[in-house]
Amino acid sequence: MEEGWVDVLLRQRGCKVPARIVAADGRGYTVIEQIASGGNAVVCECEDEADGSVHAVKFLVLQNRDKLPRFQLETRIIQKLSEAKHDHLIRCVSSGQADGLSYDHRRQRFMPEKMPFLVMERASMSLRELVAGAKDSIAPEIYSGQFRGLVSALSLLHDHALHRDIKPDNILVVGDRWTISDFGLCLPIQAEEGAKDLTAEGHIPGPRFWMSPEANNRSVGLPDEVGSASDVFQLAAVFWWVVTRRHPSGILAKEDWTGIPRLYEPIAKALQHSLGRRFQSAQEFGAAVTLAIEAPN
Repeated sequence: MEEGWVDVLLRQRGCKVPARIVAADGRGYTVIEQIASGGNAVVCECEDEADGSVHAVKFLVLQNRDKLPRFQLETRIIQKLSEAKHDHLIRCVSSGQADGLSYDHRRQRFMPEKMPFLVMERASMSLRELVAGAKDSIAPEIYSGQFRGLVSALSLLHDHALHRDIKPDNILVVGDRWTISDFGLCLPIQAEEGAKDLTAEGHIPGPRFWMSPEANNRSVGLPDEVGSASDVFQLAAVFWWVVTRRHPSGILAKEDWTGIPRLYEPIAKALQHSLGRRFQSAQEFGAAVTLAIEAPN
């Protein structure tokens, strides 16, 4: 690390972020090192100068096309959700803008670039990493509470936006909580100020391998609407994968389910191919999951 800068890398492109940043609320942070990257952003570990608490800071380092409006939308959504202090939604701590540097290959030197940032809770790993690193299957007494919390979190999110990008990588482990994160592909509801879809015409947003049937249908030219049930499908697919360690591809049968027996019905219903046979809202799905978990043996 050069004095005053932290070197980061995004898709083989070198960038520099300030070693010290000040958020819009005046709080100062020391940027320590890069811990992740994706899309047009990098994530670094940082430390609050006031109390020494450790957080993650996400910098938008490449502002191509719609990336800045998306980052601004993500910031508004996570700030709004953080007001509820829901245990299963990643929380925003601060936000602001820093003066960074991005390497210009044509000019063969670093050029100044404004880098909006978002300071959030520091996760220890993603759900994908947790499951991959576990020697045994996740125990029912662990996943049952997390599932209830995640469906409740999705229901709260749906008061403001559709997520559209739920996958194991976007569920982060913070302490003993599994939290929904990464709101960059969200579609705000029409009641939200300035609500509009930032997705380019012809582009189908969604996580590869975790897309709902209607999202996949749109990718082959059909006019299906992607709504709340699509997010529910994605979350149910993650639940199936957590319990069985298998992707819910093909025709599912009760014999394929290895978890709490009564949970099979609501999760299988949420994974139905036909939209009409699925739960239409996270609230409906959550009620069914809770009933299955709390039902006496």
